[in-house]
Amino acid sequence: MDIAADGQALLDAGRDAEKSADQLAGSFGSAEAVAVAFSQFWDPRRDVARNVASLLFRKTSALADATAAFVEADGQMTAAAESALAKLPTAYSPASPPRTGRLRFMEE
Repeated sequence: MDIAADGQALLDAGRDAEKSADQLAGSFGSAEAVAVAFSQFWDPRRDVARNVASLLFRKTSALADATAAFVEADGQMTAAAESALAKLPTAYSPASPPRTGRLRFMEE
């Protein structure tokens, strides 16, 4: 959720910057050379915030989809494991693992 909130904040900031730039471009009055220079500077950057925010939203959506897939797969694995365990004979008891390594000496 933080990523989506950051994306929304970035989108809002980009819209504010675009609005301010449009107002600034119109405030040069008769200084056409300055207005043209500013427009040439601003036009390639006009959609940067919107594009980055869009990228953040798409990445957040992809992450949510992946998380949902993992949760679904986990449920399927849990169900399969429970089904397999239910089929084991109740008298079955696995042997204890062999005592090896450091712990063997600590317990003796």
